Amino acid sequence: MPEAAAPEPAGRATSADPPQGAVPTAGAPEEIAPDDAADAGPPPRPELGGAGFVATSAAPPMPSIVSTALGLWVGSLAAGLLAAGSVVRSQPQLRDRFAEEVVKADPTTTLATAQDAASVLVWIVVGALALVWLVHLVLVVRTAGGHGGARWGLVVLGVLGALTVLVLQDVIADPDASPTGDLNRVALLAQAVLALLGSVALALPPAGRWFKDVRRRR
Repeated sequence: MPEAAAPEPAGRATSADPPQGAVPTAGAPEEIAPDDAADAGPPPRPELGGAGFVATSAAPPMPSIVSTALGLWVGSLAAGLLAAGSVVRSQPQLRDRFAEEVVKADPTTTLATAQDAASVLVWIVVGALALVWLVHLVLVVRTAGGHGGARWGLVVLGVLGALTVLVLQDVIADPDASPTGDLNRVALLAQAVLALLGSVALALPPAGRWFKDVRRRR
């Protein structure tokens, strides 16, 4: 008969059974190869654009009514430069005409004194035209930037300037030129008409809505 296997000593664990009190441990995390990590690339960034994205700080596009008004004002500025240059060109004729008017009004005034006073008056007119031109230029630039205050400044000055030119055009008219060939008168009238049309366009409701939209987004 085959011999029975000898019994193992008590308290001795077999190789198949884990030792008592041992805690099972989880397996070590699987390492990622460096090449795989490089192929994965950086994490995706959050999307900033798309159909639902709206840039609230972006200025709205300028409507055609505002661009047309600014174009009329640029034309008015060009006509103003032409008028100022024409007045300077005809300064001797204007001086003599003003001097004659002064002598007629006051016969005691000498012609030389009247001519000196008339020359000063002509240059004052030229200086006033240049100052008004600079103010209009600044307001046009500010209006193009969407500033509502500059817009109303152009409207008011455009209307007042047009009325002033219509009333005082005879003062600086060239005495040696016909009404149609008088560059002083034609340039000033062109400046006044263009400024008036530009002011009317800026005062229309569509233009006002654009300026309100620009102010709201700032």
